Amino acid sequence: MSRSGYNLPRLASALLCGALGCPAVTATAADIDELAGTYEYLVSWRDTHGGALYRAAGGALEGLVLPYSFSDSERYWGDYVCAQPGVDCAVADYYDPGDFALKAKTGAGALLQTERVNVHNGTNIYDAATWQIAVVLGAVSNHFSNFLDLDAYRLASDQNQVLGLTEHVRGVPTGSRATTSGSLYLYNGTRVTEPSSAYAFRMTAPAWLVPDPLRDPPYARFITVGALPGDNPLYRPGFLSWSDWKPITGDNAWAFLVGPLQAAYLHYVVERGGKCVPFAERATQNAIAVLGAFAAMQSPSGAVYYAPAGTLRNQGGAASPYFVSIENNLSLFAGLNILKATLARQLAAEAPLGADAKRRIADASGLIEAMLSGGRLPDGRRTQGLRSFLRTCAWRDGAFATAGFANEPGSGSDWRPGPEPRAVDVNTWGVAALGAGQIDAWFGFGAAYRLWERLKDWGGYGEGQTLSGVGYSDADSNGRTPEGDFRAGVLSAEWTAGAIVMVRNMMRHYRATAFAPKLAADESSMLEGIQSLRYDRYVRGSLPGKPADYANLIVEPATPVGSEPYLYSSRRYLIPFGWYGNPIPSTAASAWVILIADRYDPFGYAGRPN
Repeated sequence: MSRSGYNLPRLASALLCGALGCPAVTATAADIDELAGTYEYLVSWRDTHGGALYRAAGGALEGLVLPYSFSDSERYWGDYVCAQPGVDCAVADYYDPGDFALKAKTGAGALLQTERVNVHNGTNIYDAATWQIAVVLGAVSNHFSNFLDLDAYRLASDQNQVLGLTEHVRGVPTGSRATTSGSLYLYNGTRVTEPSSAYAFRMTAPAWLVPDPLRDPPYARFITVGALPGDNPLYRPGFLSWSDWKPITGDNAWAFLVGPLQAAYLHYVVERGGKCVPFAERATQNAIAVLGAFAAMQSPSGAVYYAPAGTLRNQGGAASPYFVSIENNLSLFAGLNILKATLARQLAAEAPLGADAKRRIADASGLIEAMLSGGRLPDGRRTQGLRSFLRTCAWRDGAFATAGFANEPGSGSDWRPGPEPRAVDVNTWGVAALGAGQIDAWFGFGAAYRLWERLKDWGGYGEGQTLSGVGYSDADSNGRTPEGDFRAGVLSAEWTAGAIVMVRNMMRHYRATAFAPKLAADESSMLEGIQSLRYDRYVRGSLPGKPADYANLIVEPATPVGSEPYLYSSRRYLIPFGWYGNPIPSTAASAWVILIADRYDPFGYAGRPN
């Protein structure tokens, strides 16, 4: 189906947006090249076209089209990662009859195997949420099509269908929920036993037994396998049981609130000219269903805990049930506001709504307001609310802390900041989620701008006096030298896009001040810098840390011609928050580029800056 030209629904939606204040969904920003190729990556098969997609097989998921988080290759792992100095990829896999799992014996090789198995087979539900917005936005704003000949919202909604499953699909992690089992997955002491009301796991996969990308010669030499069950052909050398079962607050905020509700708004209001997202839409119903789990995880001080009890950390043992990620809280803050605005619009504009629907909207809206501004939660507990927590606890010394512990028994304090490195995204997302105006109202005029200037000193990436983007933390060898030159440690496409969204929020707030020209210059230089991580530019370029012979490690597909994904990072790098960044095509990075090209702010309802 062609998406060239305008049609009557689009014209109607343009007139409606003039009245409702919808986002500026316009033609591609001139600052981003080859956007059609980046969109092509998001809507193409991975196995045959080098894109991001796969078709689910089996059970209730059969036929659904879903995205992977990354596109990798056996050569990248076998010829590059395993050839790094001091790296030993040798691993001994074995069958454990205790839990019927095929796993690796502990050691460095096991950690590397888990990483590449997760990267090759996994979908992070946050990545899928950004993909949902980008798929619909690219169709509505840029009139991009997809070779699957699917309606863009239909394609994006398959992820909603997965998250809305209430039955367990045997042997398929995708769609599974973290329901309480004994002391495992207790939500701040609350049991959540209904699957549709529980958190989803942050990473999913098409099957429980998934392939190691090094399973075939010549790389199979890295893998030794013990005796396997002879009565089950699914247990094969080079396969591993899926092992990432982490229900995380921030990922769920994006998966149930930000991604699907923004995509639904683009479809129903901007594209079709409706007045609101229908209350009966699955995106709305999924969001309301999981709202109680978010509320159960909220502390008296207002912070929402990182994960239910028993959830493993990225590295090491189980996370403390009192651990708080500030970025997670900011993601949830944005998501709750988006859901609140969605429900308010439904109540005002959708007719007819029955008494039950109106009651559910009122109940959900009241709970959201208590979570945001303080009040009584469903189990009778009281909370100070997210706003209070973000203002009085999360903000420290002119910036947002990375993490900490809230209302921890025996600590002597309601809030104990953690020792983690400073994180880039907690600050860029913090300004975007709250709005520069709110930051300044709380902490004095110019507080948001000063945060950004200080962040560049420890998190900016560039060359000479030119800012190209940001990395992940203050431990990336980024920032500025004493002479004021930028260092080039590691560049992140996804986190640079978040910085661009933040800068645009500040440009809007500070448009009549002396800050405006500098912010405009930062926006322009980062728009140029982020494109150095587009596949074709990266292959031709010479960024520090680029793997030798890169074009033969990650090969651009011949079909479709012009597919241009963005890479996750500029080099392979152990991010200090517990995972590796790899210079491989990334669904989230590519999706964020669509968002910034079309000036769509995912933190604000309808894509408008907060």
